[in-house]
Amino acid sequence: MLSKYTDFKEKDLEILRFILKHGIVTSKQIQTHIQEDGIHNVYRRLRKLEKAGMVWKKKLALTLNVYFPKRDARDFLDYPVTVANDTTLYTAQHDLIINDLILHLKAQLKNQKFDYKTEREYRFELLEDRGKAEMLKKWNEIRETLPDFVILLANHTIAVEAELNTKTVSRLQKKIDLYAREIREGKYTDVWYFVPNGTVGNAIERAKVLVAKEWANKARSAETEAGVNVFKQIGVKSLPEEVRG
Repeated sequence: MLSKYTDFKEKDLEILRFILKHGIVTSKQIQTHIQEDGIHNVYRRLRKLEKAGMVWKKKLALTLNVYFPKRDARDFLDYPVTVANDTTLYTAQHDLIINDLILHLKAQLKNQKFDYKTEREYRFELLEDRGKAEMLKKWNEIRETLPDFVILLANHTIAVEAELNTKTVSRLQKKIDLYAREIREGKYTDVWYFVPNGTVGNAIERAKVLVAKEWANKARSAETEAGVNVFKQIGVKSLPEEVRG
């Protein structure tokens, strides 16, 4: 309906919403998302959005361009998401892998009603209507508490982390302790850690065992109201080959 009085078609707006939701995307990811047969149709729509001042393009590698939203796009669609001016190469690579993982899981769960929220959507909810100094302070407080994204299914709310490198045990324990509490409180039903190799996966499993022992030593209940052990709901999965690249 929004396309009725603009130069944009509904598929243009679908692309724009996808870019806003993710913050950084490739043309191939857009093609997969909108199920477009030809990549040239995607390029044509992206040029249209660029010309309108809604998105901008950056060369990330020799043969790879990525697309970012502009604040005008957020204002135009009134989309509740943070918009960054740019990003580091490391963050860009991580975010693009997250995009690939979301698209992979969406295809795998196509028989279910699949929805998801990205970190930047949650970030906007937590940071909106704050001054710059207060926003920075709040972001430093919450940045380690948010998952990479959350899958929303009919009876499951799944926090997902793509853990691409080994973190310190203390850092992993802190995050797993938080997730265990959030599962017990009903915020999530499951937590999925996707890892590229056994080294990273084993580090997470060790941290999970340590947190479970700490809870037991403190006589802290590790069961939900339904009697489910919270630590059994925190799983480690191998990053799919097509996502790993």
